[in-house]
Amino acid sequence: MTTREEMRSLAEGIVRSYKDRTSGVAELREIVKGDLKEFQDSRAAMAKDLRADLARSVAATKAAVSTQLKELNAAHAAMSREMRAELARSVGAIRAAVSTQLKELNAAHAAMSREMRADLARSVAAIKAAVSTQLKELDAAHAAMSREMRAELNKGRQTLTGEEAKRHSEAREFMGELGREVAEGKAAVKTLLGEFDSAHNAMGTEMRAELDRGHQAMAKGERERQSEAREFMGELGRAVAQGKAATQSLLRDFGEVQAGVREEQAGARDEWQKMTATMQSKRGGVAVAVKWPIEETVAGAAEITPDTAVLRGQVFEYLANHLDGTRLVELAKEFGVARIQMAKVVRSLMDGNKVEKRDLLYFAV
Repeated sequence: MTTREEMRSLAEGIVRSYKDRTSGVAELREIVKGDLKEFQDSRAAMAKDLRADLARSVAATKAAVSTQLKELNAAHAAMSREMRAELARSVGAIRAAVSTQLKELNAAHAAMSREMRADLARSVAAIKAAVSTQLKELDAAHAAMSREMRAELNKGRQTLTGEEAKRHSEAREFMGELGREVAEGKAAVKTLLGEFDSAHNAMGTEMRAELDRGHQAMAKGERERQSEAREFMGELGRAVAQGKAATQSLLRDFGEVQAGVREEQAGARDEWQKMTATMQSKRGGVAVAVKWPIEETVAGAAEITPDTAVLRGQVFEYLANHLDGTRLVELAKEFGVARIQMAKVVRSLMDGNKVEKRDLLYFAV
């Protein structure tokens, strides 16, 4: 068979197999379309399940935090009532004790005052009696002496001059001794009165000191109770903060799940593009319009701002220095940006053929 006949036979075979090839392409399209619809349905179901799980988790967390806050408020109210009742009982007991001590001190002070007044009255009465007795004795001695002196004067006026001078001297000495004894009695009475005043002042000082100590003890107890109340409020604040932190942790976990879903979508989209390119190459370069059925959440056509351009350069340099590849999560943590923003940056680099993705790792081209 000549070459011409072979070419004719080959052309006839190609024409005869056209329907088979077109029907095969149609079947392949239907299969791919069904697979994509199943993937889209599974993604929608997964998203619905994730939203439901998140709603349940958030509701459970809110309910738990609300219950804990209610329990803490109830415990705080009960503790406040108990502390107020205990403070009232303590203050009442302290007041009763101070009142009892004051009554006892007043009673002791009154009894001591009565005893000191009685002792002073007895002392004064004894001094008065002694002075009165001495004065009476003095008057009696003076009267007797006057009688003797008159008698002796009557006996002999001639010898009276010397004797009279002597008796006048003795009388002056006696009066001097009597004056000294009276002054000593007055000094003793003054000393007793001074000692009474000193004892009264000392007792008053002690009573005021004890009263001050009682007030200080009451103030110290009040400060301790206020400190306990502040500690309780601090513990309540820490518990509320822990509840908020737990809620934020749940939200972060949900964000990580969403980021993982987005990464899986990006990987599926890349696989779909590879499969599309393979199909086009197998069809001999015939372009077939195939659209990605799932709405892209990480678009690279967003407007590039100066900050985004700087971040793109930093990400490309980082990937160029890490030849083993880097995950999207690691890039977001490294540059301190949200995963969705980092996904946009990486997508723009991939669109510019500067970065490629292998499995879940990104590499600099």
